[in-house]
Amino acid sequence: MLSKRDARIILREAKERLPGFTLETQNIELVEYEGFTIYRIKGEPALIRLNDKIIPHVKWLLKHGVGGLPYVKVDQGATRAIGRGANNLMVPGITGVQGHFNEGDVVVIVDERYNTPIAVGIALMGSSELRDKLSGERRGKAIRILHRPGDRIWRST
Repeated sequence: MLSKRDARIILREAKERLPGFTLETQNIELVEYEGFTIYRIKGEPALIRLNDKIIPHVKWLLKHGVGGLPYVKVDQGATRAIGRGANNLMVPGITGVQGHFNEGDVVVIVDERYNTPIAVGIALMGSSELRDKLSGERRGKAIRILHRPGDRIWRST
């Protein structure tokens, strides 16, 4: 268990780096693995630290929703590619953009058919540029995928 002071630091960092993602507890358990750290709340994985990034865990998003986090909706082809382990989400698979984000920000990827979170990644372009690409030249990498169901992070929790 983290001390209350350390828990406040993590919550503050999550609030700064993940605008719209709120956690309202100070009872946080830290579990370290090789290459990443998971922060659990009431036994549920909530946040992941990968290198210098802190991102929400997909299990938490599935149970609690995306909240105010920016997200993109994707078609079934992109959903299948992500399920098979794709490292990047390509622009042609995106059907919609919600919220504002800049290059390097955390973005949730949501399946358009079931409206459920299927992955979390880092934007390789801002939301404005992505919207422009969706209405014009639909090419390129949009999001680098960091976490999805079935990956090593998912299996460790």
